Amino acid sequence: MYVLGGQDFGIMSNFFSDVWSSTDGVTWTELSSDAGWEGRAGLRAVTFKDEIFIFGGSQFDDASIVPGEAPARIYYNDVWKSADGMTWQEMTDDAQWAPRAGAVVIVKDDYMYLLGGEAGFLCDTMADPGCEPPYFNDVWRSQDGANWELVTESAGWSPQPGHQCAVSFDNIVCWGGFGCDTATDPGCKDPDNPMDVWVSPDGANWEQVSDSPWNAESTDDIKYDFEGIAVGDVIYTFGGDRETFDFEDPTNYLRVDNDVWRYALPTP
Repeated sequence: MYVLGGQDFGIMSNFFSDVWSSTDGVTWTELSSDAGWEGRAGLRAVTFKDEIFIFGGSQFDDASIVPGEAPARIYYNDVWKSADGMTWQEMTDDAQWAPRAGAVVIVKDDYMYLLGGEAGFLCDTMADPGCEPPYFNDVWRSQDGANWELVTESAGWSPQPGHQCAVSFDNIVCWGGFGCDTATDPGCKDPDNPMDVWVSPDGANWEQVSDSPWNAESTDDIKYDFEGIAVGDVIYTFGGDRETFDFEDPTNYLRVDNDVWRYALPTP
């Protein structure tokens, strides 16, 4: 198991570019204190052709979290790979997709797919009351991390960060994520997270198959920044966040989950 980069939490966050590995989750070995790529959070990683690839991410805190107190947030669209977690090679410092954090990367049919993400938590509703948050719903794919092909500029699901995708029954399955209707809720204090599940055989053609992941009864039940994996054709999710931007709500911090869910087709 490998842990790559990330950030801590404080008045000013620190951003890491270290790499650690473990065979049991108890004993950890530092493979690199500085992998070569800039320290960042919101990056994604996959194993592809026996090498680890990392994609995108961001450094510094968003202005909506630490207004006026931190450097402007930086977004990345570089791609790096490593065969051992110690030595890293930059595949591109400027991929064809826009810089972003919170995207999803999966492997299917000898391609790496990158889906969605964000280039900011909120848009500037003071300057533009009708603005749309800087979220993505595009899909890209690559066989080497350096050269990317646009699969679709706009998938069927809404632009969003914090979602998750997995490959099940030879389809890409995407669900969850953070949503905000800035027209009616410019401060994003009420949840408007997407209540849909979408599948695609190729990343280009999408079909909605459900409006209730986690058996959700409302947008209040929808998570973002959770982990999702497919084991065979069974999908598991772990934890997640349901917080809003209502920082005056004394119970907001309780909307962080450590539950585990399992999805599988019913047995005939």
